[in-house]
Amino acid sequence: MLLPTGARCHYVPPVSGCVAGAGDSDFVVGWSFGAWMIMAAAAGGMAFRSQVLLLAPFVGFCSESGLGGRCSRAQVLWLHRWLKRDPYAALSDFYLRAELGPSPAALPYSREGLLEGLERMSEDASAELRAFAARGLPRGWRAVIGARDRLLDGAGVCRSLPGCELVPDAGHDLESLVAAMKGRANAV
Repeated sequence: MLLPTGARCHYVPPVSGCVAGAGDSDFVVGWSFGAWMIMAAAAGGMAFRSQVLLLAPFVGFCSESGLGGRCSRAQVLWLHRWLKRDPYAALSDFYLRAELGPSPAALPYSREGLLEGLERMSEDASAELRAFAARGLPRGWRAVIGARDRLLDGAGVCRSLPGCELVPDAGHDLESLVAAMKGRANAV
């Protein structure tokens, strides 16, 4: 994606309140739990004035929700407990199992934020979020999920989020999702 000269980009970790100012942005991108937070905000009534791109989105993360998640609630809660005890070992194992590449040398954001995210991901999707997703993507929104995602069943996510595109050569990691999107753009 090429940005106009002088464009400013802001990375905001997916923690409480992170979506607050996104509605006024020219372009919003959310990955994984960040994509979930954007959809949850929209389901709660927040308007986005411009384009939204969701990468590896999900409506419900846990497999028990039946919305495309591959991980059981017990697995998510187990990771939550491990993260409390030994965050670096827990993240290293998570990155390895999810095929996200090498584990970061430092926590990507606060341990409290990571724990809160896992708590939210262990919950079932709200009725509002389910209804929002069932209507399909709003105008100006795009969602992409990899067929090789180790955390999410891409076909299941596409069923729960009509309009979401399944890309065959991508996993959950940003690099493969962006590369697959570029390949699709060149093929069109």
